[in-house]
Amino acid sequence: MFSVLLRAFSFTFIILIGIMLRSKKIVGEQAGDAVKKVMLNITLPAVIITNFAANSNISMDMILLAVLGLVFSVFMVWVGVVLSRRKTKAEQALYILSLPSYNIGAFCLPFVQGFLPSIGSVVACTFDVGNSIMCTGGTYAFTVEYTGENKGGVDIKEFFKKLVTSPPLMVNIVMFVLTLAHIKLPEPVITFIEPISRANTFMAMLMLGLLFHLELKRDYLKDVMVIVGLRYLFAVITALGIYYFLPFDLIIRQTLVLVCFAPMSAAAPAYTGMCGGDEGKSSCANSITIICSLVIITTLIAVMGLNA
Repeated sequence: MFSVLLRAFSFTFIILIGIMLRSKKIVGEQAGDAVKKVMLNITLPAVIITNFAANSNISMDMILLAVLGLVFSVFMVWVGVVLSRRKTKAEQALYILSLPSYNIGAFCLPFVQGFLPSIGSVVACTFDVGNSIMCTGGTYAFTVEYTGENKGGVDIKEFFKKLVTSPPLMVNIVMFVLTLAHIKLPEPVITFIEPISRANTFMAMLMLGLLFHLELKRDYLKDVMVIVGLRYLFAVITALGIYYFLPFDLIIRQTLVLVCFAPMSAAAPAYTGMCGGDEGKSSCANSITIICSLVIITTLIAVMGLNA
């Protein structure tokens, strides 16, 4: 129990370092974006490669995990549409973009890496294939058309361009296909990449701290509490369903339970602003979900006795 809490506090401490570096102006305002680019383009793909390479025996059944990632996000988009149907366009953008999608690569994956066997990271990455389709552009493309901000409709070409230029998503798909086909990368390649993959936990947590933005305004509270409450209510329902009813090994179900409690996608606030919504309100909700997820996931790890 103590080792679990100590490791979880280590993650939290890195986030606090990022918050301090920005608040004390030791680094510039753009530092968070720079770290994010390094993580998304270098360390996160390295993690995906090394974890798939360590698990050569995965089955076609794992495709269901990618489908779950997509279905969960699509369902929450629908919830956002229903809840905001009589609200302003700005409020519709806020609900539709803030309710779905999970921050897996930057938040959940470091926990999975630290507390579960390597198959756990493969599970999280496979789930993220479906999730990424929505959080890297799918939800934004739908919201643009639904709220009427783009009179020309959704730019399908631009949407697919976003998908194919997302390094984590593409590496996920390629490694999943190679693993299913029992094609292994040369061992020297894995040895070369492994030190880079180990840096991902630090980079991801530091990025969260550098981008952390918690501005509690009175007019934020109602919408933020509804968004946060619904996300975690859905997380509880899906986690219980996954844990007790999915026909997968225990490690896979435990990983998915953690993933269910991931915070909002880091891209949600930016997309909300681009669709005419309140980016500050979305950022506030995002930061609150990071705090909630830290507490909940740490508790779940302790309760389930996870310690790889």
